[in-house]
This record gives sequence, structure tokens and C-alpha cells, in this order.
Amino acid sequence: MLDVCLLLEGTYPFVAGGVSTWVSQLIGAMRDLNFGIVFITSHSDPTRQYKYEIPENVTYFKEVYLQGHNGERPPARRAHRDDFQTVEKFYSGLEEDRFEEFFPFISLFQGENSCLNAPLVFSSEKIWKLLAGFYEKTAPHISFLDYFWNWRATHLPLLQILQCEVPPAKVYHSVSTGYAGLLGAIAKVTRHGSLILTEHGIYTLERLLEISQANWIYEETQRRFKVEQDLSFFKQWWVNLFKSFGKITYHYSDEIYTLFEGNRSYQILDGANPRRVKVIPNGINIRQFQNLPRVRKAEPHIGFVGRVVSIKDVKTFILAAKLCLYQIPEARFLVLGPYEEEPEYFKECRNLVESLDLQERLTFTGRVNIMEYYSFLDLVVLTSLSEAQPFVILEANVCGIPVVATNVGACKEMLEGQHAEDAQLGPSGIITDVVNPEQTAQAMIRLLQDKMLYQSCAEAGRRRVERYYDEEDLLSKYLNIYERYL
Repeated sequence: MLDVCLLLEGTYPFVAGGVSTWVSQLIGAMRDLNFGIVFITSHSDPTRQYKYEIPENVTYFKEVYLQGHNGERPPARRAHRDDFQTVEKFYSGLEEDRFEEFFPFISLFQGENSCLNAPLVFSSEKIWKLLAGFYEKTAPHISFLDYFWNWRATHLPLLQILQCEVPPAKVYHSVSTGYAGLLGAIAKVTRHGSLILTEHGIYTLERLLEISQANWIYEETQRRFKVEQDLSFFKQWWVNLFKSFGKITYHYSDEIYTLFEGNRSYQILDGANPRRVKVIPNGINIRQFQNLPRVRKAEPHIGFVGRVVSIKDVKTFILAAKLCLYQIPEARFLVLGPYEEEPEYFKECRNLVESLDLQERLTFTGRVNIMEYYSFLDLVVLTSLSEAQPFVILEANVCGIPVVATNVGACKEMLEGQHAEDAQLGPSGIITDVVNPEQTAQAMIRLLQDKMLYQSCAEAGRRRVERYYDEEDLLSKYLNIYERYL
């Protein structure tokens, strides 16, 4: 039996980034524990490559495909009328945040008493009648054809999770709600392990942002007559689905953790029991950075550290760079991170650089060893639309590099302090509004031209990270959590 089974959606070990770095730290710091990983992704990809070396204490690994086949087992028996009543009760209960039918519902898809799988659900006359009933009750104004195909699109990935069998483990640890959190709840009731949830970002909020901008979800023609801020019926359907996943995960989690107080408030608002929700921030290996030599270059170097993807809003950084150059024409700008994830967005960013005639002043480096750049960067800038608690801020600050960051996630408390004692250290950078290249540029200019401000931010950042964000202290808290259930 595994000590800990990590449930990961689209992160470690195939995708680099903050959550994956945290997972790598967690596993690496607990060599005496036996870990398993269930990696949830949209589809099989033979070209997918590990971004992290898998330690020897990871003894189980499984991929689950939301949009593919995972080798469905045939049901153990035929479905009866009572089984379809269980399906109806489960969905009706979700509307009222009742979960007493969750285990009976899950048992229809797993174990010795299973009677349903994806092919049967999509071909069952009884399910068709249930669907028609829900349609008449909730959406008679919508085309049934559109309703049916949206139901199928939402339930194909859901059914893959319902049918997924996880290995026996003492602790299941999900690093999000969503599909991973739902699988964690299933594991808890079927395998009788404990469930720990850690949310870096709030999954439902992140999905809301994505869904509101999505063009792959069908929108009925009446959409153009609605206020633009309103979600269409089918977009709201997807949002409600992910909200339900979140509520189920919160309900079945033994302990819930997040990175900062703002997130904790969202979790409670979305249904988490306040007594179960606690804050454990990210941390870094400060000793890795403390002895990094700082080399000043003749020209100021300003770095955007992160993936070139739309949610990081690299375009605002590019626009801010142009504005900054009017006052500091010798400045150089570096976008330090991979750009393969969203090729179309990267193309748009390159086109923007060309249109602003910045080719000689702004460089996309691709994936790099960031330690080599922290040695000479003068500023680090984050212009993200959404963040949890970026490692980049901690890394830059402990190196004595002030940071300009948007007011998202934990960025404000990381730069200005999470409580009164922390705030007394002073700011370690400047917070700006999202999608505001003018504010971003002014913050960069101010820090580069005001030497006293720059130095005070550099010193405050070093002290803050050393005092409150030491990886060893924070990871030891998770070891203590695990030990309560091992």
C-alpha cells in the first residue's frame, strides 16, 4: 500500500511551473515515504516528456485520459430501475449541495456491484429519459440537440473519472479540486483512505476565467442580445459542473490547505468547512540562492519570468517595455520561459514586439537556467491575470531583486507583508493593476531611478523570504500532516 497517492491534473511531471515545482519539492523532501502519482490529462500523447526526474520513492504512476479510453472494464451486472433512480437522486441532490447519494452513485461505476460505464451511459434508453426529464425541468427554451451534445461533452471526461480505479493508499493528496479533487473524493469513499486537498489557485475561479473566454463552447444565437458579461447557458453549465466538483472535494476532504488568506476566503465561500481550511504558503530552498553572486551590467536588465501563455499576459509586459524605454532607453527586456504551450499566443506576442520596433531591446529566451539570469537581473516583472503564490517572487526577492507584480493571488502580501510584523519589513517591490502597461512601466521606472527605494526593496525582500518562506520549515508541516494519517 502506498503512503501517499498524489492526484495531479495537468501538472507534474510533464508540465513545468509553480505547482509542479511544489510537487517536486514535496516528494524530494520525504524520501522515506512511498509515493504514487495519478496524472490526469486530456488525452494520450506519446511525445510527452518528463520535465522533472522522478525520484525512487515514487513507486506507482498512472495516466488518466479525460478525452480518451482508459480500458473500461465491463460492468459486473446489469443495471436495474433502482440504479437509475440512484443516478437521478445524485444529480438532484447536487442542486441542493447534498452528497448522501455520492457513494451509491460511485458504486454504479466501480467495484463488484458496478452496472454502468461510459458506453452504456451514452446508449442507455433509461439515461436518455432521465436526460429528457432534466431538460424539460431546466432548459426547455434551449435546443434539445444543443443540450444533448453539451451534456455528452461534459460527461465524457466525467465518466472517465467515475470509472478510474486508484491504488490503495493511506493518504490521497489532491493538488486541486476539479477532476483530481473529484477522484480524491472517490478514492476516499471506495478505498477508505484519508483525503488532503491543497489548492494553489482556486480551480473554479480559474475555470470561470477560461470558460468566459472560450470559443469552443457552443453559444446559442440569443447570446448576442445578452449583456456581454453574462455567461451563456452552456458556459454556465460548465462552470456549475466545476463548482460541483469543488463542493464534493471540500465535503470529503479531511484537511484543506491553500497558500494565502484570500484563497481561504474563496474556499469557505464555495462551501469548504472553515474549521478544516488552513494556510501553508509556498517556500523555496533559500540556501540555493543566498550565495548567488550578483553581477551588475552596464545596461539595466528587466526580466519577465514565466511561460508565454495568455493567462500570464505577456503582452502587457511588452507594452510596458515600450513605455519604459522612453525614459530609460538603455534598458533591456528578457522574457524568460518556454513558449511552446500556446503557439498562437506566442506568435501574437512576437508580432507585437515587431510592431513596436522592440526587436533590439526585447528577447524571448525560451526555457533557461534561471539561476544564471538572477545573477544580473535588476528587476523581475509579473503581469499575470491570475496567480496563486508565484515562486518567482520568492526567488527574485531572496536574490535581492525587487519585483513589479499585478495585484492577483498572494502577490500583494508577498511584496508588502502578510501580517503586521511582516509588513514592518517594508515593501520588496511594487503592486500594479492587471492589464495596465502604464502602471507597470511607471513602477519599473521608479524602481530603477530611485536608488534608495530600490535598495530598501532589495533588503526587505531578502529578509522576508528568509524569515517566512523557508522551504524546509513549510514542507515539514506537510510531513506532520501526513504522519497524522500514516
